Amino acid sequence: MPTQKVQHVVKHHRPALVIGAVVGLILIIGFVYYELSSTPSTPIVAKASAAEMVEFIANDRGLAKLPDVQQKQLLDEWQRHLSDAKARDELKAFIKDMNEATRKDFVNALLRRLKKSFLDDAKKFATLSSSAEKSTYCRQKLVEGRDQALQFKDLAVLFKTNSGTRSDDVQQWVMENTTAEERAIGEPYVDALKRVREQVKKEERAPTTAPGK
Repeated sequence: MPTQKVQHVVKHHRPALVIGAVVGLILIIGFVYYELSSTPSTPIVAKASAAEMVEFIANDRGLAKLPDVQQKQLLDEWQRHLSDAKARDELKAFIKDMNEATRKDFVNALLRRLKKSFLDDAKKFATLSSSAEKSTYCRQKLVEGRDQALQFKDLAVLFKTNSGTRSDDVQQWVMENTTAEERAIGEPYVDALKRVREQVKKEERAPTTAPGK
């Protein structure tokens, strides 16, 4: 196209180009403003109230928007904070009067995080080569799950959903809310946990024999 014709086309369409650029800039600014205004600040666990923690976790622009490592760090820190009876009582009081929509979002957010943690454990399990290593790993995870259940037993009923509250129920929820690829990773781990759990139960039921007899 000749240079003069190009210049004529550009001159003719310049107002539209300018308007388009301005509109694009406004949209970008609006998007950035929306992102900043609608994304809650990450709470400081030691200072945050139970309401602030629950609402941040339940908000789909809260916990879920943090990088995976930061999600884990925040929840681990909150779990340690909840080892204090006063903190647990505050959480129980808030959850008791919480509306159902927030309760559902909160529980689902925790279940999604549990799913991620469970699949990470399953991937770690898959890297172990010997049966002894796999058995030891499963026993360790069962102990961790039992200790957590004991720590938060007074909160368990408040988190009860259709999937239940026991570790078996949570594992079932995880397996029902996964892709085929994720199930292929998780099922061998679930089966191994069940076998080890049964073995532990047998060991606990077995009568003890006094030394020297």
